[in-house]
This record gives sequence, structure tokens and C-alpha cells, in this order.
Amino acid sequence: MEIMDENFKQKEVWVVEDKELIKKFSDTAYIPVISALREGPMPVRQITDKYNDIVRNKAIKLDIPKDEFEKKLKRSEKTIYRYIKELSDLGIVANCGQRFVEGKTVTENLYCRVAKVILPKSGEDKWWRESEGQTIIQRAARILQIVEDVQEIDLNCFSKRVVDIMNSGNNYVFNALNERYEEVSKILTEGGFEESKKLLYVLSIVSSLYSEAKEESLMKCLKK
Repeated sequence: MEIMDENFKQKEVWVVEDKELIKKFSDTAYIPVISALREGPMPVRQITDKYNDIVRNKAIKLDIPKDEFEKKLKRSEKTIYRYIKELSDLGIVANCGQRFVEGKTVTENLYCRVAKVILPKSGEDKWWRESEGQTIIQRAARILQIVEDVQEIDLNCFSKRVVDIMNSGNNYVFNALNERYEEVSKILTEGGFEESKKLLYVLSIVSSLYSEAKEESLMKCLKK
């Protein structure tokens, strides 16, 4: 039997703007905890099982040997409890109730995400300035040169434009939430985590198509 804390009110959508908090959403230690809790309230032992399932599946996709997973990636309940405590201190996760185990006198604390959908709102994205990002941009530019038959592409201009388009889906949603929170948040929470990511991708395409100015700014990066 589960008894939820009446004082806990889960948000539909939380737009995270604090830069320090945003870093936690790219931390591989915390991501599986946040992902696991999208399924609803859970005690530490259940979160631990979900956490290890998520990490194990990722390890399989990356061809990481089972023994390496067991030694380096698998986490104990004690470690997961520490992660939850840290996320709780940051206001990302909260103790939202208790579960009474049948036949036992002990209870388990239940933990929840503070919002069904969490959208980290980043500022200027600098990934393309890193070596890997710059390599990806350069390769994309080379393909564009061939297809558009241009002599030169301003890589700095092109990089900024591509990142702007990538972020435009989130910006579109943030503006929509500010203007029509109730209606937009309901749509955002209709599907699961993976669906939400794909929804943002579609919106990034839609928002870029709406603006002719964006297309013109991209063309300025090309030198024929």
C-alpha cells in the first residue's frame, strides 16, 4: 500500500534555467535516476534495479563486456541513495510518500521527480567549439559544399547557425509554455521521455521552417 504525501505537488512541466542544475542533467551518474523516476514514485531498491537496467542496456549497445559493467557501472542501493540525496538537495527529486510492505513492519520512502517533464533550458551552446563538435561541423560543411556547389563556407557562422536551429525547438516550447502553460503542458506530458525528446526535435524543424530570416542567415554563411 502506498500513501502519498499530501504536501507534495508534482509539476506538469519544469523549465530549468539554473546553469548549475542544468549540468546535473548531463551527468552520467544522475541521468539514469532521473530517467527511472519518469515511471512514477519508487523506493530506493526499485530505483536501483531500474538504474542498473538502464546502464546495462546502454553497455550492451556499446559492446561493453559484462564483467566491466559489473565492476565499473553497476551501482548498489547505498550509492543510489546517495545520488537521490544529492538530487533531493538540488530540488530535482523529492520524498513524495511511503510504501507499506505487506507482512513487514518497515516502510519504504517513495521518491518522485518534481515534474513529469523536465526541460533544461541552456544558454548559448558551445559544444561546437570543442574538438569533436568542430570536426562534426566541418564534415557537415564539406557535404554542404558539394551539394550546394559553393567554394567556401564560413565555419564560425555555419556552426552558430546550426546550433541555433538545434536549440530552436526548446525555445519554441519555452515561449509556448509562457503564453499557454496549461494547454501546452498537458500535451507535453501525454507521452513518455523518449516521445518528449522526439517532440522537441519535430518542433525544432517546425520553428526553423516558420522563419525566413533563419534561412537567409544560413545562406550568408555560404560563399559561392
